[in-house]
Amino acid sequence: MASIKDVATRAGVSTATVSRVINNHPSVTVETRRAVHEAMDFLCYVPNRNAVQLSGKCSGLIGVVVPNLINPHFCELLATLEEEARYVGKTILVKTHQNQPFQDRQRVRALAGMGIEALIWVPTEVEASISGWLQATGINTAVVTQTSRFFNSVSNNQERGAETIAEHFIDTGRTRFGFIGQDGVDNRKMSAYCKKVLSHGYRVDKRDSYWIPKGDGEHNRGHIHSLDNIIDNILACEDKINCLFIYNDVAASYVIEHLRRRHIKIPQDIAVASFDNTIIAQMLNITSIAQPINEMGKLAFELISSTEKKEHVDSIILTTRLIVRGSSLGMTMTNI
Repeated sequence: MASIKDVATRAGVSTATVSRVINNHPSVTVETRRAVHEAMDFLCYVPNRNAVQLSGKCSGLIGVVVPNLINPHFCELLATLEEEARYVGKTILVKTHQNQPFQDRQRVRALAGMGIEALIWVPTEVEASISGWLQATGINTAVVTQTSRFFNSVSNNQERGAETIAEHFIDTGRTRFGFIGQDGVDNRKMSAYCKKVLSHGYRVDKRDSYWIPKGDGEHNRGHIHSLDNIIDNILACEDKINCLFIYNDVAASYVIEHLRRRHIKIPQDIAVASFDNTIIAQMLNITSIAQPINEMGKLAFELISSTEKKEHVDSIILTTRLIVRGSSLGMTMTNI
């Protein structure tokens, strides 16, 4: 079994430096940290819990609460968090709340009862009501994929992503714009999308803006009533949309599949773009907004590892980019 000395030798640093990396000391440079992590990976080294210096709670447990594990977006986030935790000898405990506030509150309280020392959280609207209690527990908390008023957070520029989709549709000659979003979640995306379309002399008609209950598109992949109803409405309109922005890749894959079954050609009849750029978008050739999910996870881990006391919360907002594929540009999609 590899030792801390073996890691130091392979990385070309001292054992003290390896210890500082394991304890996430801020004095270590990015390059040195990367070299030590690569040595740990090569040697399959796992830090000894006794060698990890912790302040406050010292269970070595980090709680993670996400909406679900159906969306690959959250699985990618968890993979990054698992890797970061392994480098410092800690363990990730994962719970899902299925976008239900009651379950969200219950999951957070359950993890606190298990003695977690930190929490990485994708919250529902329950965040405001339990923020005071959570802060009083002393559990270092970071919110991910959203901007928080109560805790340090790391998210992405959703508005700019939505604007980029609108610009892409306009640049490719689309003139009738549609949108599908989760009620209470995707309002910022919708607003930015509509404003950008309007700035080019077009508009998103109210009848072409569709909202589904939060999380509904990720409950039962086989049959989603809310999306089925939207597809029926789209096809029933005499003056049909010719482009559609859908809130994430999971929902987009469902809509594209069912439009195709109704003999709608993608992208000739309706161009489709979505958010997240998960493995679903990559495999099914869907145009999608890529979010730096790995960077998001690393930064969230840094936020919960910081021992610096601040009077304000840090809000880190990352940049997105559009990955154009066959669902919005090119030949008819035949591989979906």
